[in-house]
Amino acid sequence: MIKKIELPVGLQTAVFVMGEGALEILPEFLKENFPGRKPWIIADGNTYAAAGKRAQELLAEKSYAPYIFPAEPRLHPDTALSDMLAAKIAEMPGCVPVAVGSGVINDLVKVASGQANVTYCCVPTAASVDGYTSSGGAMSHKGFKTTIPCPAPYGLLVDTAVLDTAPPEMFAAGYADLFAKIPAGGDWLIADQMGIEAVDPRIWELVQVPLKGRLADPTAFEPVFAGLASTGYAMQIYKDSRPASGAEHLCSHIWEMEGLTNNGEEISHGFKVAVGTAASTLMQEFIIEHSVEELAAQVRPLLSEAERRAEIDDLLKLNCYGSGVAELGMAKFAGSAERRVKTHEVWASLRQILPGQLIAFDRAVSLLRQVKSPVHYREIGLSEAQFLHGIRTAQLIRKRYTVLDYLYDAGLLECALEYVKKRLAAL
Repeated sequence: MIKKIELPVGLQTAVFVMGEGALEILPEFLKENFPGRKPWIIADGNTYAAAGKRAQELLAEKSYAPYIFPAEPRLHPDTALSDMLAAKIAEMPGCVPVAVGSGVINDLVKVASGQANVTYCCVPTAASVDGYTSSGGAMSHKGFKTTIPCPAPYGLLVDTAVLDTAPPEMFAAGYADLFAKIPAGGDWLIADQMGIEAVDPRIWELVQVPLKGRLADPTAFEPVFAGLASTGYAMQIYKDSRPASGAEHLCSHIWEMEGLTNNGEEISHGFKVAVGTAASTLMQEFIIEHSVEELAAQVRPLLSEAERRAEIDDLLKLNCYGSGVAELGMAKFAGSAERRVKTHEVWASLRQILPGQLIAFDRAVSLLRQVKSPVHYREIGLSEAQFLHGIRTAQLIRKRYTVLDYLYDAGLLECALEYVKKRLAAL
């Protein structure tokens, strides 16, 4: 059944149609929502085979000739490519870009359309990411990962039959990305308790309230895609990625910037996030399972500014994390003595709040394993040293306050990492 999905008020995305066979109504969808404009399909070799070819057949001579990136080597979202697409859009008057693909194609077209100041249509081919409906594209710029602000798709046409034909590992990555919103929500609750960033009730209701229900069946495409889309709406409304990501995504960013591969193969965003989710869940369970009083003897003494700077310099010695990270790390260190007092004051409250937010680690492992998502760091090619280094370094790279900052401020990050190692060793 093809249905029009009700959208929250105030989105850049104006129309969302979803259902089996929805691709067949693409010509009418574009005519109604992009009147007077001529479609231009952008895909890669794989996504063109999955849906782009049929879309082009439906549009026939009424469209510009499609632009198809090669299926191999694997396409990357790089600003050089989005710049190229933006230039081509400018050469096609009245063009409506139609991104047929998954996360990379959508981000490239999203950024290019934003540069060209035109609205675009997204036709997803896999339930693999939460970025379809977000206002911003995850890109590489001169080797460094960044998010480029740009409008979300104006129209979203989702054929569930197409999603069903995607490689299973793509759905697994999407499921893992959606699952990450559980500990990310825990991070937001921590920031709220610390008085750093209050939870927004509207955003919380949009993402978190239906989230556990959408994750309950790891074989169901539609609720997972709906959850990923809702997260994108939330980012549009909140104008930040806080609703979508926390410590688990920061860890993923570190491993990506470090060029992580496994047996020569790149690791998907969702699978890196899954390993980060396991770590973040365990760090939050560490808070739940221990009182701050029983941990008092293990609290790390406060460092001087010089000691912290030396520690940060050592963490960043690979020099692959972009500019300004050391300065941001030092800025986050400022006021740590005052925050330490606050972390200990709210610890007992978090022990009461976090259990209601989390899916317990053992249950989380079971659900992620059902879609064949990795959970242990060794499954994505990380050594224990790389894994722990990634967690420590992730605390430095964004202003966002997460469980990493909380445990660092509390003087208990190293103690929590010992707990994480012990629990993962039991898998």
